[in-house]
Amino acid sequence: MTDLPSLELVRSLPAYFEQTVPDDYIDENGHMNITKYFELGAWAPWLRVGELGVGDSYIPERGLSFFTVEHHIRYLGELRLGDPLSVRPAFVGRTAKALHGISFVVDESRDKVACTMEILYVHISMETRRSVAIPDDVATALDGEIAQRDWALGAATGLTLRR
Repeated sequence: MTDLPSLELVRSLPAYFEQTVPDDYIDENGHMNITKYFELGAWAPWLRVGELGVGDSYIPERGLSFFTVEHHIRYLGELRLGDPLSVRPAFVGRTAKALHGISFVVDESRDKVACTMEILYVHISMETRRSVAIPDDVATALDGEIAQRDWALGAATGLTLRR
C-alpha cells in the first residue's frame, strides 16, 4: 500500500487548478465524472513541466516533447457539485529519457486528497518519433524539482521508470 503525504505537504505544491466543481462535471451518480479527474490530473503536470523549461516554444524550437505512455488513477473520495478543489502536481523520478509525475486532486472543503493520478512520460524527438535524452537544462530543472518533492514518491502506486 502506498502512503499519502500530509495535506500540508500536498498543499506546498503549486496549484494549477483552483475551482469549484461545476454542473457540467457531474455525472449520473451525482459526483464529479472520472473524465474530469483525468483531464485536470493530466494537465496540471504538463503546465508544471512547462515552467521547468518545456513551455510553448519547446516543440517548435527544439523539436522535442514528452509523450504520455502510462497512467494510474486512484479515487480516494468523491467531489460533488460546488465542492472546491485544487490540483497539485509533483515529479517523483526520471531517467535519461523518461519522467514520472503525480497529480494530487485535493478536496479543499473536506481537507483530503480525493484522487491521485500518476503519469509516465517518455521524452521524444518530434522528427523521429523515438525516445531521446532529456536536454541537460531541462534535466537539471527536473532533478531540482524531484529533490525538493522526494516525499511525493511515497504516494506512487508502483508505476516504474525503466532504466
